[in-house]
Amino acid sequence: MKSYVEFRTDLFPPCSENTDEWEGAVWGRSLAIYLNEKLKQLGIPSAGICAEDWGYIVNFGAPFDSNIWIGCGKYEEYKDGYLLIIEPKKAIIKRWFKPNIDLTQQLEQLSDALKQILEAEPLIHDIKWWTAEEFEK
Repeated sequence: MKSYVEFRTDLFPPCSENTDEWEGAVWGRSLAIYLNEKLKQLGIPSAGICAEDWGYIVNFGAPFDSNIWIGCGKYEEYKDGYLLIIEPKKAIIKRWFKPNIDLTQQLEQLSDALKQILEAEPLIHDIKWWTAEEFEK
């Protein structure tokens, strides 16, 4: 499953919240806000964003599983690059002494929605999807 997507755009410059809180090291807040709203418009149960030390997370509510989230951050390969990471990277969550959780349908729905959002915006370009294995090489 392709769970990493890189792209380039000037749509999401750093904002005062980024530079004050993280000394300019973390971008992604405006991207996370944008995705949170666009996903809601497509009927995906996005449930707000939160900051991490590396970027921002878009969270999801029911009926999506609580293990699903999107990481949004700067992609250092390019001056105008961004990277999204869909978690979990594998659709089957293995659990001890309980049935495994199959998130295939929800992750595919989320991937399709992200693809639709990114491709619909003319100022987003050079979109490339990766599997975790491809990205980590």
